[in-house]
Amino acid sequence: MKRKLNKAALLLAGLIALTSFSACENLLPNKTKENGVQALCENALETTLTAGEQTEINIGKVVGNKNYLTIKLQNDVPMVGFIHYTDPNNTAKTHKEKFFIEANAGAFSMFLDGIRIGAFGDFEKRIDKIILQNVEETKSGAIRVDEITISDRTYNNQEMLYVDNGFIKVGASLAAGGALCHLESLNRNVVEYLDSKGNVRIDEGIDPNDVNVISEQVNLINVHDLGREIQQSYYSNVSEENGYKPDDEVMYESGFGGGYKYNPVQAGSAGDKQTQIIDYELTEKRLYVKCRPQDWFFDNTQTDSYMESTYAFDKGGALVVTNRFINFAQFTDMDKTAVSGQEIPAVYLVQPLNYFYCETAEGVINDPNLSPIPASTSTRKVSLLQKVEGDYWYQLPASTVLGDWVANVNDKGFGVGMYIPNMERFSASRGWKSTSYTLVYNNYYDNNIYDLRDLKYIPSMYTDNYNYFSPAVTRRMVDFVPFEYSFALYIGRVEEMREQFGWMKENGTIKNEGVDNWAKK
Repeated sequence: MKRKLNKAALLLAGLIALTSFSACENLLPNKTKENGVQALCENALETTLTAGEQTEINIGKVVGNKNYLTIKLQNDVPMVGFIHYTDPNNTAKTHKEKFFIEANAGAFSMFLDGIRIGAFGDFEKRIDKIILQNVEETKSGAIRVDEITISDRTYNNQEMLYVDNGFIKVGASLAAGGALCHLESLNRNVVEYLDSKGNVRIDEGIDPNDVNVISEQVNLINVHDLGREIQQSYYSNVSEENGYKPDDEVMYESGFGGGYKYNPVQAGSAGDKQTQIIDYELTEKRLYVKCRPQDWFFDNTQTDSYMESTYAFDKGGALVVTNRFINFAQFTDMDKTAVSGQEIPAVYLVQPLNYFYCETAEGVINDPNLSPIPASTSTRKVSLLQKVEGDYWYQLPASTVLGDWVANVNDKGFGVGMYIPNMERFSASRGWKSTSYTLVYNNYYDNNIYDLRDLKYIPSMYTDNYNYFSPAVTRRMVDFVPFEYSFALYIGRVEEMREQFGWMKENGTIKNEGVDNWAKK
């Protein structure tokens, strides 16, 4: 259910009505548990918070380099929290992190901001206090905090986590907020190679003895910079009037009429700063990552939001990705802002898959002639039969796209397809007009982007040439309300995609009702 909150009133109420205090020194004694877990508080709090009310838990314990916080609790209402900590060796060095706990969470865990490149809390810590605020507009809620611990669990901020089903191998990078950075076929003899003219090609069923091989472990996702990948990205038309006042360095001018807009991006910022990993879990057949994304246009601005991505496989062999986003920035009057187009998600694939393929009510689109998107230099083409002169890109109404799927393929119909229902439109373009490129070492990647590549250099992954498509809806971002959707990816030929995605559509495997959680008008 959507909640229209008066954030200014909530914040003021919280400042006035800070009525609950707990001091850990007066509770059970601090003790170190097994496996590097340090208890900060036990039976720390039991209270009722009215709408907007805050409560404070005083801690004051040195934890050194521990960065993984866990709160076990019972809570009837959603809460925004703040954790304050200090460097005990330099008390002038402090940091405050904002976090969000959904109602009836049971437990909440997070890596503090001390591990990523660009981290603000990369120092030994004394945990000073935690503040919790009820962010319901009218509802009071019972809050009981049973235990707060911190541990030495950590992660490698350059690691790619992999999972596969024997047919598809996928990798989500902890260097890029858990964005999908690796998509590889394991059983189709896919090869990246140079043709007789020196152009880079990718195809299946290739005998590596017959071609000039670049790689036999071919990643089909472009990761040239942290704005590429297959990743979550959202927009909101807030301004200073809504309390949106970034004080970080602007790194990129948008093209949205100049300037910038609020744009949480999963992989990182235009300044090449990493996203903060909040939590992750890897099992044999499933991968889950939760992050606090960067605001894209700036050097190192963390947004007050969470993105979650889950990667798993269906019985037909497709990869199914479930994305979830929740904003807790508490901007004022968000219900009065203009709606924005939302990428669901942004998809950047390798340049050799340079045919945009789509089956429409007017016929099949199998088009290698797309151009970059800027409206000043190219035309938006909304149907197969539309006549255009000069450069163009596609923006097709979803109602005309048969089967709710699109793809990027090579000239033989091999590539990557995406199935995603309940969209409003599908856009497609190319980073450069060229349909081929020669082997050029990408120094930009080595000099600017942190290691997503697992120590392997495969050109199509890193070249500035790319293919792009994005399903999209128009929505207004809403605080505290999760925006959710799923999609399927399949590697193969278009006739196989049609069969796989047709089966998924017939069986209602993906519904995507969660995209209607935000306002359309």
